[in-house]
Amino acid sequence: MKKLLFVYSFVLSSFCVQNASAQLADGFYHFKNATTGRYISINDTDPQNYQLNTYSGDLNMAGFRTYLDYDTVAVSPSCIIYVRKLDNGKYDFCGQGSSIYELSSGRFGVSLVPQGGDTYIISGTYQGIEKKLADGSPSTKDSWLMNRLTETENWKAIPVNTSDEYIGIRPDVRTADGEYFGTIYAGFSFRMVSPGMKAYYVSSAQGSTFKMEEIVQDVIPASTPVIIRCNSFNPADNKIEPVNDNAAFSQPNRLQGVYCALSGVAKHFNAKDYDPVTMRVIGLDNKGELAFITAKPENLYNDFYLKANKAYLQVDSGTASTMTKESGTNIKTIMKNEPSEGTLYSLNGVHIPEGSIQRPGIYILRSYDGTTRKVIIK
Repeated sequence: MKKLLFVYSFVLSSFCVQNASAQLADGFYHFKNATTGRYISINDTDPQNYQLNTYSGDLNMAGFRTYLDYDTVAVSPSCIIYVRKLDNGKYDFCGQGSSIYELSSGRFGVSLVPQGGDTYIISGTYQGIEKKLADGSPSTKDSWLMNRLTETENWKAIPVNTSDEYIGIRPDVRTADGEYFGTIYAGFSFRMVSPGMKAYYVSSAQGSTFKMEEIVQDVIPASTPVIIRCNSFNPADNKIEPVNDNAAFSQPNRLQGVYCALSGVAKHFNAKDYDPVTMRVIGLDNKGELAFITAKPENLYNDFYLKANKAYLQVDSGTASTMTKESGTNIKTIMKNEPSEGTLYSLNGVHIPEGSIQRPGIYILRSYDGTTRKVIIK
């Protein structure tokens, strides 16, 4: 995995916090510029693309885009930044699978200098040269981070929530029977907030079919590519909540994901080529049913690359161009006193201890081999 040289790279420095009373609590934040109204988005995580000029202290920060429309921000895991207080009073900024503290082997932290009203200046010193993180010109819609504009150096740290500063999922497809599905690959763990949402992984994929399994645990671990059944095309109906959780996903998942898709920007390129032989993206078959398909240009970023923060299906050479979901109910009936051959959960993902089932019904059985299926217990 490529590591993230975040504000991180411009921050090859040591920092100080100037006002302890205005320190940020650990948590997930959006950083919004107080002048331009644009939000920071991490679009390049390749440290080789952030080379500091040791004479001037300048750094090309165009890999960090800034977006004005919240419609874009609301569906962008790249805009979610986890702020963590370090023991020395400085901060670690985490996002897109890495952090400044990891990249610097524990040597550097970030300072947020309070300006009042939950507004901060991010500044640092490298070899005696102080720089402040600023947005681009206020006259443009979307931009990128800079080192020099004093008029755009104030940032609002806004806690991510499930109301106005939310993150949601914009589905990729609507099936013929009216179901919405999208994929997500995020560097943070999350739980689904909107009722009716479900998460799935792909346990197997071969020939012309794939097997999709429901994830029964409450929290989807960080860096786990998944399929989400959504409620509509409106992200506000498909909200998720980032959580600070170190749980791992141990099931065999054929889905893969990418964090970044950026090309055509000076000194910044971080995009993964799409391979039509070994990759499939979510789509529909000729009946309008959920499928994984060979991508068309409109399914890709700039016609050639996988889209950022999306999942794709890794397949073997010779796999069909359209892969359909395995048919059948995959429901087994067992008697109440019959061995379960695995761990049982309720349909809401609550673990059912062995021998404690009180009533017949439909449950989810996670077998000892890691697969899951629904069972009817009589």
